[in-house]
Amino acid sequence: MKTYTGPTVGGAVATIQCPDWCTVDHAYWNDEADDCWHEADPLELHPPRDRDHRRGNPLVPLLDLRLRLHSTEQTPDAALVWLQYSEYRGDGIEMDVRGLDQLLASLDTYRAGVAEMREKLAAAENERRKR
Repeated sequence: MKTYTGPTVGGAVATIQCPDWCTVDHAYWNDEADDCWHEADPLELHPPRDRDHRRGNPLVPLLDLRLRLHSTEQTPDAALVWLQYSEYRGDGIEMDVRGLDQLLASLDTYRAGVAEMREKLAAAENERRKR
């Protein structure tokens, strides 16, 4: 486990332990050891390239999920997943396990709809090739 020694909110110095999955360079950000967030690498959903290559591709992922854990706060609210849904860092929502369960259910429904749409598109493409 990596550790970080840095300033505290009150001006002292403290050392914290980072979870194995934390990718934040707390020293680079000069984080306050008693008031910072551990954060995992993002899980991102990127769209495929447009089949018409004249169109540009989105510069940011469609969705960005990050596991976050407060450095010292021990309440359940201090552990969350941040779902960012636009390129602006503040455009997102905090989710707990119940929120992630709802997201998973929505993604299952969405995936089933995408699979059905894919089958309809494949049938239409095949029919047009026969002409």
